[in-house]
Amino acid sequence: MNTKNLDTFITLTKYNSINAAADALFISSPALQQQINRLESEIGFKLFERGAAGIRLTPAGETFLDGVIKLRSDTESLLARCRETDSLNKSLRVGAILGLQPDLFPRVSGPFYQKYPHIVQKPVMESEEQLFSDLDRGALDVIEYFDCPRAHAAGRNFEPLFWEGRDCMMSPNHPLASHDILTLDDLAGQHIIVYRFDRLPGLREYVEKSYPDIRISEDPRVMDLYTVVRSFEDGHIGLVPPHVGSQFHPLRTIPLKMDMSWPIGLVYREPRSAVVSQFIEVAKQVFSQYTK
Repeated sequence: MNTKNLDTFITLTKYNSINAAADALFISSPALQQQINRLESEIGFKLFERGAAGIRLTPAGETFLDGVIKLRSDTESLLARCRETDSLNKSLRVGAILGLQPDLFPRVSGPFYQKYPHIVQKPVMESEEQLFSDLDRGALDVIEYFDCPRAHAAGRNFEPLFWEGRDCMMSPNHPLASHDILTLDDLAGQHIIVYRFDRLPGLREYVEKSYPDIRISEDPRVMDLYTVVRSFEDGHIGLVPPHVGSQFHPLRTIPLKMDMSWPIGLVYREPRSAVVSQFIEVAKQVFSQYTK
C-alpha cells in the first residue's frame, strides 16, 4: 500500500475539503483526487462520500482511518525499538564496582575488539547498588561480579569465567608481613576480615570448624581505603581478591595458600542480547586456561 496515498487520505480527513487538503499538501486538486482514487481502487471500497457540507468519510472509511492511525503509531513504535536494538548491538556497556580495579574487562577488551571492532566498549564504574539498578533497567549490559545470590536475582543470570582464591592484606608492620606466602595454619590467633560472606560461600563454616583459633568476620567497609588502613594498623588481616591488593599501598599483600576458590564472571539480564553473547564467548576463550 502506497504510504503517500495514505498520507493524502489522512490529510483529507482533517480538512474535509479536496481544495483545502490539496493546498495543505502543495499539490493540485486533481492530483489529490487521483491519489484517493488509486487508494480506493487498491483497497476495494469507497472512503468518502460527498454531501452538502463537503466530503465525509463512509462508515468503512471511518474504520479504515482508525486502523491507519493505529498502524502508523505501531510502525513508529516498532521503528524506534528497532533503532534502539540496532544501537545496542553496536555498543557494550560493562559495569564494575567503583573503587575496585577491574580484573576481567581489561583482559577481555582487547581480544573482543579484535573480533568485533565495530562494537564500542563502554566501561562504567559505579557503586554496587547503582550497577544493579542500571542493569535491571537496561542501562548496562553486563557487570563484572561474583557468584552470589544477588547475581541470580529475578531476571539475572551469572556466567562463571574463572576461579580465584584470596590474598591476605595487612600492615607492613604486622608480624606475618615478612612471609612470601601464608596458610590458614599461619593465621592461628589472628582476626581476619572479609568483605561479605555471601561472596565466599563455605569459607566461614570451614574456618570456624577447622581453624577455631582464627576469628573471622565480615565488614563491607573493608574495600574502603581509609577503613582498611585504620583496621590493619590495629593488627587485623583482610582477605581480598588477588588483583585488589595493589590498590592499597603501603599495606602488604601476601598470597594465601588454601584449597578453596570462588567463581568470578559476568552478570547479565535474560534474555541476553547478541552483543552480550558475543562478549561472553570471547571472555570464555580468554579465561579458558583458568577453568577449574
